[in-house]
Amino acid sequence: MKTRSYKALAAFAIALLGASATQATVIDDWNTIKVPAAPTLKPVSVNRSDTALLLLDFNGAQDPSKGPCNAKNKPRCIASLPKVEKLMNEARKSGVPVIYSITGGATKGDIASVLAPKEGDAIVQAGANKFINTDLEKILTEKHIKTIIVAGTASEGAVLNTAAYAALKGMNVILPVDGMSSADPYAEQYVAWHFANAPGVSAKTTLTTIDQITF
Repeated sequence: MKTRSYKALAAFAIALLGASATQATVIDDWNTIKVPAAPTLKPVSVNRSDTALLLLDFNGAQDPSKGPCNAKNKPRCIASLPKVEKLMNEARKSGVPVIYSITGGATKGDIASVLAPKEGDAIVQAGANKFINTDLEKILTEKHIKTIIVAGTASEGAVLNTAAYAALKGMNVILPVDGMSSADPYAEQYVAWHFANAPGVSAKTTLTTIDQITF
């Protein structure tokens, strides 16, 4: 009789453990993940003849209702402006074309004043992927661009979608990690990981910093 009771109790315990294991989810697995090491950042020497600088969605600094780059929602974007301004100025001095994007409802006047476009600079207006429903691909083709330097916000939006699309289309991407901002540093970290590791994208991308880019 006792033997039967012990067997029944053991079976119940095994069933209970099995049920607990079954209830574990992928989220439980994620909670055990250790953050990967930061990717290696490399110095880049730009080929001026076939490179363009893309400044994505830096609108909103003067008026938060006009775009994502504002002190209220994305202070990290505002903090990145001095570095991005340096990058833009060096690109202009070197004759590298500067191409802008803005989000829906914005105008070129809503772009952060320190990054204001000059007469003749191309500006496209679109959602997260700046190639979709715009002339961006045509603009780059007409300028014989093979490499793009991408800076902008949000890292997980305009930067990720536009730069990944370009890489998958065969373009080279230079991605300064201190020029792509989000509301959350984790998003910036994820995007850097993506471009360092994603198939079809990592081979076409060089992760760097603005100070490591020479024209």
